[in-house]
Amino acid sequence: MLKELLKPEIEDLIEEEQWDDIRDTLILWQEVETADLITSLKSEYKYKIFSILPKEYYTKVFPELTAIDQQKIIENMSESDIAELLENISPDDRTYFLESIPEEMSQKILKLLGSEEREIASWLLAYPEGSVGRMMTPEYIAIKPDWTVEEAFEYVRSNIEESETYTTIYVLDSKKTLIGSIAIRKLFFTDKNTLISDIMNNCPYISAYEDREEAVDIIKKYNLHSLAVVNDRHSMIGIVTIDDIFDVAQEEYSEDFHKMAGINQFDDNLKITPITVIYKKRILWLLALVFVNLFSGGIISAFQTTIQKHIILVVFLPLLIGSGGNAGSQSATLVIRSLAVGDVTLKDWFYMLSKEMIVASILGLSMALGGYILGIIRGGLEIASIVAMSMFSIVFIGSIIGITLPFILTKFKIDPAISGAPVLTSICDIAGTAIYCSIASIYFLI
Repeated sequence: MLKELLKPEIEDLIEEEQWDDIRDTLILWQEVETADLITSLKSEYKYKIFSILPKEYYTKVFPELTAIDQQKIIENMSESDIAELLENISPDDRTYFLESIPEEMSQKILKLLGSEEREIASWLLAYPEGSVGRMMTPEYIAIKPDWTVEEAFEYVRSNIEESETYTTIYVLDSKKTLIGSIAIRKLFFTDKNTLISDIMNNCPYISAYEDREEAVDIIKKYNLHSLAVVNDRHSMIGIVTIDDIFDVAQEEYSEDFHKMAGINQFDDNLKITPITVIYKKRILWLLALVFVNLFSGGIISAFQTTIQKHIILVVFLPLLIGSGGNAGSQSATLVIRSLAVGDVTLKDWFYMLSKEMIVASILGLSMALGGYILGIIRGGLEIASIVAMSMFSIVFIGSIIGITLPFILTKFKIDPAISGAPVLTSICDIAGTAIYCSIASIYFLI
């Protein structure tokens, strides 16, 4: 809210180059608000605004910036300032930055870090892309089961700044094996002589090699503030915090949304993204779909004799294929969402298909009735019969394609989101055109 109220004044100060006034204003803002402001500025002002901020403040602003803005700012900083900045942000935020920049640049920056921070950064980057290991932080607080509440409380108080979160304290044995956890608030209300082993709880955890979407599901399921990460020996090596989970969920949603819309993903601010970048992200899918839709033209050419004799058929073609595409998109959207949240799995495909066949039949009959009435009005009984039969068949087939395609893609470990509107609609268009032309030709032959 503060940012929106003062942004016009800040922009005026930028034009007047009143850098001291800008700095004095921005340090009163939340870090994320300053990051949003920097993102919205023209490229020539981004680094300037960042550089005038106090170091202890811009260290907190940097992780809130987009990856592309982070890279632009780093490119303008001295090596010593880069090292100081990256050594003072959390390991998971540093990993996010390092994996978002070109490999050559990442390796150069790694060499600027101190030995301890470089070792941690290299260790996290060694995990597979998209894995939990890439997003975890090794900064957490762990206590022993044979400690008393008093001993644990004193340890937590002395080491609180070493952890990225302190709402949950983890309990490890002498081999660093995860055996439980305890909410820090519980320490305040438990007798100081009570052993930790008597009050700790079972602790959800995840392997560092699991897909990061699994971490999202676990944190949502158990309503956690942080999730323990273990290696193959069940030794605890880090945590994933809820703020990282929010970022992952947003990225996955954005990625799926772009795929369903037939757009290559990009994370930049759309308002300031260059036209050439937007063009490149969209043109490949559009060209691919043009070639796919050539099949529809080929089908129409194959049935041109029937169409020429009964030109009224052309009037209903957009209506019919549009209905098939819409029905398919509805089915696909429902099943993609259900697969994403875990309500439906691959083993449910036959049940879901059977259920959809019933729904598709009812929808097809309803749409066929409407098509029949419209056909009578526009073309007579013969055309009405063709339109009704075609409408039922197209809606039914479109719905079946819509619910089946995501399951097939999931089976082959392909993101089902790519079966979204543009791809599915093109497939349904081809099927719908073939069905309509075939029914019309058969009807008039009879």
